[in-house]
Amino acid sequence: MAKVELREAPQRVPNRNAVIPAPASHERRSVIRASPIRLWPGVYLLAATHLIAFADRFLIALVAPAMKTALGFSDFEVGLVQGTAFVAVFVLASILCGGLVDRLHRPRFIAASILVWSAASVACGLATSFSELIGARMLLGLGQACLTPLALSLIAERQGRAQLGRGISIYTAGATLGRSSALLAGGGLLAVLPATIAFVPPFGPLPPWRAIFVLSCLPNLVLATLYLVLHDPDRVRTSRQDRPRQHALAWLARHARRYAAHTVASAATILIVQSVNAWAVVLYVRRFGLSMAEAGSAFGLVVVLAAPMGHLAGGWIIDMLARSRPRTAAILVLAGCLAITPPIAAVFGLSDRVAVSLTALAGLIFLLGLAAPAGLLGLQTMTPKPLRGRITSLFIAVVTTVGFGIGPPSIGALSDRLSDYGGIGLAIVVVVTVAALLGLSGALAGLRRRA
Repeated sequence: MAKVELREAPQRVPNRNAVIPAPASHERRSVIRASPIRLWPGVYLLAATHLIAFADRFLIALVAPAMKTALGFSDFEVGLVQGTAFVAVFVLASILCGGLVDRLHRPRFIAASILVWSAASVACGLATSFSELIGARMLLGLGQACLTPLALSLIAERQGRAQLGRGISIYTAGATLGRSSALLAGGGLLAVLPATIAFVPPFGPLPPWRAIFVLSCLPNLVLATLYLVLHDPDRVRTSRQDRPRQHALAWLARHARRYAAHTVASAATILIVQSVNAWAVVLYVRRFGLSMAEAGSAFGLVVVLAAPMGHLAGGWIIDMLARSRPRTAAILVLAGCLAITPPIAAVFGLSDRVAVSLTALAGLIFLLGLAAPAGLLGLQTMTPKPLRGRITSLFIAVVTTVGFGIGPPSIGALSDRLSDYGGIGLAIVVVVTVAALLGLSGALAGLRRRA
C-alpha cells in the first residue's frame, strides 16, 4: 500500500529574517493568509483522532446515571471512575512517553495507542463491578496518554509560526467535537436501541448503556489503519546528533516561575472543562427531570455548536495578539476567560429554567474553548524545540491530574454533602469558581513575569 506523507509548511532557519524558500513579499503575505486546508494537511487527521479519543473518554459521562443504578455506585464513586481512575495511569504514561516522542515512528505509535484504548472501551462496557470498571478506565488512560505530545510534535514542526495558534486550535477543537459526538450519538443510540442488544460471543446480550461502549470502537479501527500506512519522514532523518542536549528538568528549573504560572492557569481551565463535561448531563437529569437521552442530546448539541467556534476563535485571537504581544498573547487569553467564568457558571448551575441554563452553558463552553488552545500554544512558544516532547508530556500529566483527578470527584463529594442546598448544581458552581480564581491568580502572575 502506498505511503501517505504529511507535507511540511516552510520552516524558519537560524537566520530569523530568512524563510526557506524565500518568496517575494507579496508571496509571503499570501502564505500567511492562505487557507488552513492548504497549509495544514496533517492537522485534520490528528483532530479526527483527538475527536475519537475524547468521545471514548467521555462516553461514560452520558451513561453515568444508568451505570450508577446498575452497579450501585455513589456520586463519589462515579467521580472516581470518570476522573481519578483514568488519571492514575494517564499521568505516569504521559511522563514516560515524553522521551519516546522524538525517537519512535509517531504515526505507528498513535495507531498502537488507538488499539489499546479501543480494548479499554470494550472492557468498560463489559465491567460488572467497581474494580473492573476502575481497571478499564486505567487502561483507557494508558492508551490515550501519548496522543497529544505526539500530535503537538507533528504540528509544531510542520506549521508556520504565523498560524500556529490556528493549527493547534483545529486539533483542540477535535476534543470538544469528541465530547459532543459522544453525547449526541450516544444519546441518540440510547433513545432507539432496544432493552437488550444481542452481540456475537463473547459479548452476548447487553443493555444499551453497555452496548454503546462496544459500538464506539468501530471508527477507531479505521483510524488505526490510516496511521499504519502514514509515513513519518522526520524519523528517517533523525540522527544521534539531533537529540536533545539539554535536560528538560534543568530548563524547567531555570524558568520555574514562568512555567508554574502558565501551568496553574491552564490546569484551572482544564479542571473547569472536565468538571462541566462530567456532571452536566447528571445536572439536567436531576434538576430538570430530563431523561438521560434528552439530557445527553441537549448537552451534546450545545457543545457541538459552541465549542468548535470557541476553539477556532481562540486560535485566531491568539495569532492576532501574537503580532504585537508574542510573549503574552496566550496568557492574556487565559486570564480574560478565567475572569468571566464564575458568573456564567453560576447561571448554568443554579438557574431554575432549562433554557436559561442551556444558554449559559453555551456561553461557558464557548469561553472555555477560547482558552483551550492558549495553554498548549503558550507552552510551545516557551519551550525550545528539542525539549518540547518531554516538557509537553510533563505539562499534560500535571494538568490532567488536576483536571480529571480533582475536578469530577470533588464535585461528586461536595454534591453528596449539599443535597439539601442545591445538590449537584451548587457543587459545580463552587468548584468552578474556586478553580477560576486560582487560575486567574496564576495567569496574572504569568503576565507580570513576561511583561
